[in-house]
Amino acid sequence: MTIRSTFGLSLLGLASGLWLLGAAPGMAANAPDYADPANWLCRPGRDDACSRPLTSTVLSPADGKQTKVTYGPDPAAPIDCFYVYPTVSQEPTANADMTAGPDEQRVAAQQFARFASICRPYAPLYRQTTVAAMRGRAQGADSDLAYADVLTAWKSYLAHDNHGRGVVLIGHSQGSFHLIRLIAQEIDGKPSQNLLVSAILLGGNVQVATGSDAGGNFRHVPLCQQPDQTGCVIAYSSFLADHPPRPDAPFGKADSAGQAVACVNPAQLLGHAVLNSELRTTPRVESVLGTTLVENPGVISGACTRSGDRTFLAISVKQTGVGAQVLSRALADLDSRADWGLHALDVSLTLGDLVEVVGRQSKAWLQAHR
Repeated sequence: MTIRSTFGLSLLGLASGLWLLGAAPGMAANAPDYADPANWLCRPGRDDACSRPLTSTVLSPADGKQTKVTYGPDPAAPIDCFYVYPTVSQEPTANADMTAGPDEQRVAAQQFARFASICRPYAPLYRQTTVAAMRGRAQGADSDLAYADVLTAWKSYLAHDNHGRGVVLIGHSQGSFHLIRLIAQEIDGKPSQNLLVSAILLGGNVQVATGSDAGGNFRHVPLCQQPDQTGCVIAYSSFLADHPPRPDAPFGKADSAGQAVACVNPAQLLGHAVLNSELRTTPRVESVLGTTLVENPGVISGACTRSGDRTFLAISVKQTGVGAQVLSRALADLDSRADWGLHALDVSLTLGDLVEVVGRQSKAWLQAHR
């Protein structure tokens, strides 16, 4: 297999983070017991989807030379990360059960495991609204039930695991929507805000007052403006620069006048001209490269852009270098499948940058709270 075909397969086979466009509250059920480790997808100090080292093939854009790197967890990481995963459950019911199935484990490895190198990973299982509900195959989806589980897990984490440590909240799609609600109701302007190192809320339409870094979903939690700023938010939804969101796209548009959807480019925070993308390989590509990730440095760039009433992270691919044209075509193919743009790759497109930013925020938070 050539390097060029590797790019296409690695992108076309990526699992999508999915978003539920509507939900009907009302399902009553007992809250899970998060003192039971079985109700966590990831926890520190055990063998799970977030504790295994990740290997990556870095492909030189000049000549295609391959360099292998390994990203491993740090059991002595000084802060924590609390992750809420997107809609991945393939169960036939409207809300998922509390089973850590292959889809949940796959998305945790794809989106969250890299952060274990700089923080202790906590990811609760929750009764999320499912793919079947999103596609209309199951009725009665209860987003309030899903949020109640996230809230219960958060309170359990604070009571039994946090011990005054700084914490980064990380979510994508449905996970971001639940964390937006959690921050607004439980953290913004409250004592626990002091623990917030940052919040990474991708594909979730975080809103701010137009021209401001706060004043929308949150009153006291601003958007990040510097790489070592703490207690702030990184948020965006990604679309190809030459294919901005269509009028019916669910991302990038604020709910009301005077509001705008937030866009913070983590690479720009770091002063980087290009994105440090880390793309998950498919099983076939992994068998060829021997790694779970593939990187092509210097090829993908992003810029926060306004088009009409939409704000988004506009993604561009250089047309020179090994694999660039195939990579560009693969992104275009993914973008053409729905009105969601590059939603499936929101995290992967800036994963290396996000980990670097959180590392700097961690040092700043620890210095301030020493």
